[in-house]
Amino acid sequence: MKRTSFIGSLLFLPVAKLFGKANILPLKECKTQRDAEGPFYKPGAPLKVIIETEGQPLHIAGTIFKASDCTTPVANAVIDIWHCDSSGNYDNQGFKCRGVVKSDSRGKYAFKTIFPPSYGSRPRHIHVKVRAEGHTELTTQIYFQGDTNLQNDFARNAETSRVLSLTSGQGEQHGLFDIYI
Repeated sequence: MKRTSFIGSLLFLPVAKLFGKANILPLKECKTQRDAEGPFYKPGAPLKVIIETEGQPLHIAGTIFKASDCTTPVANAVIDIWHCDSSGNYDNQGFKCRGVVKSDSRGKYAFKTIFPPSYGSRPRHIHVKVRAEGHTELTTQIYFQGDTNLQNDFARNAETSRVLSLTSGQGEQHGLFDIYI
């Protein structure tokens, strides 16, 4: 909890006690941290669950939740995904390593792609832009534990929820990334 939220909660305690609503205090903050869109975003990516196949296989899955209560799933959210190819290049002409997936009625989403390489001093990362009716658009990036380049740029400020721990199975890496909008 941020300091300002904590102080605000403390100031609200006497009012909550007076009206018997102590359970309405915020228990935690769960909004996913924003991150730079970067110069390579391109609108209009096609709807597809397999984003890229040329490289080390990676499967990312998660749930889109409302940040206001941290538990309500968001159905039909549009998740725009883009990252560099296995050589560290972005396709600005077509839609290689770009795609859109949607969350289902339970807020669940999944896609398969490759484990993108780092390039320059940038750590491995995947860009994500989430849009859903009634919610502010969120642009963020996913990073990966153990990447030595995490300390080299603005990624060093990434919340731990955006730095994924991967597991291996069935010849591919797996990561869980829940998103709160």
